[in-house]
Amino acid sequence: MAKVKVKGETSYSRNYSIGSRDMAIAGQKVVEQRFHGGFQSKRDIGQRWAYFCKWAEPQGIKRMEKISKELVIEYGQALQQELDAGERKSPSSPKNYVSAVNTVMRLATQGEWKTVKPGKDCGIQARSYIPTESKAMSMATHQTAQRAVDDRISSLLGLQRAFGLRFKESCLLNPKLALKEALKDGRITLRAGTKGGKLRRVPCRPCGITALEQAIAVQDGRSLIPKNISYADFQKACYEQARLAEIGFHSERHFYAQDRYREITGAPSPVEAGWSRKERIFQLALYLNISEEEAQKIDAVARLQISLELGHHRVEISNAYLG
Repeated sequence: MAKVKVKGETSYSRNYSIGSRDMAIAGQKVVEQRFHGGFQSKRDIGQRWAYFCKWAEPQGIKRMEKISKELVIEYGQALQQELDAGERKSPSSPKNYVSAVNTVMRLATQGEWKTVKPGKDCGIQARSYIPTESKAMSMATHQTAQRAVDDRISSLLGLQRAFGLRFKESCLLNPKLALKEALKDGRITLRAGTKGGKLRRVPCRPCGITALEQAIAVQDGRSLIPKNISYADFQKACYEQARLAEIGFHSERHFYAQDRYREITGAPSPVEAGWSRKERIFQLALYLNISEEEAQKIDAVARLQISLELGHHRVEISNAYLG
């Protein structure tokens, strides 16, 4: 890394020596200096880059050199989830936001950045607030995936499936402490890696005990991240194995949501059953042999509970998982 002089002292530059130690500002500067485009284009890219920096900071990413392709893929997947849940109104928005990151990183690295493809890499699709096909990982695929990856990543998949964890949450969980809490209280408390740093509690079912025991077998520190390895490096290795195994971690979270819906309501979720959004209450009432008014209440209670367990506080988020 290049060295720069600062008031007579030698220090290591950051953000590719662009001229600011603040990642957001550095990105905006490099766009102003090197991007050949109009004022509005530069402004849009700068704003989208700032949004990415705000998203990346809670994950410990505060300098451009730490940005990996895997991180941007995770960002793109998060944007797609927002789109599916109705939090983003423009179908082109996620693609544009990922493209802005590509633009800034390409300029900052002077062409060395490997472009992340919004569709192929992140799975960003056209606007679809209510999915018509289930994105949950089937049991057969889950078992095949666990055999295709190493024991540590297999444990991550198990935790994500049993508790509906995000990738980072499963990495930073302390399985030993979680198992003690689960055996005592029938639930686990998530603190590390949660969105916005918000604490949440998730019920522990028998499958959760199994997943925690499997994780403990490979745990060699305070979390599932191997000793002497950074989260960023571990994340990169995990995503590479997942790519080779042709799986997506987030599909385990979809399974959790749908599995919990069936437990809470006694019926399959609309996306699993193939019920359209418009007819879901009517179909649920038929399935449970109850009135539509009762079905409406049961559906609403389940969606709220699942949203909270997934770490969201808006019931609309459940649409992306349940249909």
